Amino acid sequence: MPEKLSLIDFDEITLMLPTLNEEEAIGELVDEAKIVGFRHILVIDGFSTDQTREIAKGAGANVLLQEFGKGKGCGVRTGMQEFLRGGGQLLCILDSDGTNMPSFLRDMIPLASSGKADVVLGSRTRGPRENHSMGLLSLASNLVVSFLLGIKFGRIFTDIQTGYWLFTKHAVQTVYPEIQSKGFEIELEIFVKILRAQLRVVEVPVGFRCRKGYTKFSFMLRMRNLYYAFKFLAS
Repeated sequence: MPEKLSLIDFDEITLMLPTLNEEEAIGELVDEAKIVGFRHILVIDGFSTDQTREIAKGAGANVLLQEFGKGKGCGVRTGMQEFLRGGGQLLCILDSDGTNMPSFLRDMIPLASSGKADVVLGSRTRGPRENHSMGLLSLASNLVVSFLLGIKFGRIFTDIQTGYWLFTKHAVQTVYPEIQSKGFEIELEIFVKILRAQLRVVEVPVGFRCRKGYTKFSFMLRMRNLYYAFKFLAS
């Protein structure tokens, strides 16, 4: 691992953390990211009603309120917009509920910084998972959706709804003007848009652990995501 770390220029990397009421996880997550080496940590908050923003600022993150409306998609779009205003070359995105570990980004970054990929996805289904961190329904639906949308483009993927994303600046410049999603379907839309743009996409195994706090991904939101998955599949 030290060999990989020596190749990473963290001054060129922004880590974006979209949040909504994640006070139980955000402080430790920012601390973990700083230990890994991240210096530019951007928390995009979806108008939390708890202490998320205060805790994130106290931990040393730069905190912005999201634009475009409510929902995770609006947060991701806001973060991409802010990234393009700066001089960074790589954008990492992690879910902020404590399930994703910044340390696994160390295996993803060299693939993009070396020019081997434009976008790197972290596959939670292929990596080590903490007991009870991902239910059978989540695992099965994710594998099926990933397989079907991947086959649409002649590829095999195992986790396109992942909370681990890494983009080169070129990839963000390409996909940002095209995305319109406001909710959790943002990952599905980004996946379709990056493959249609013929960007080089690589998937690597990453770890997954139990979340902190309560989940916002309800059964109805899961059904909504399945609707969008089949919508993108048919498009």
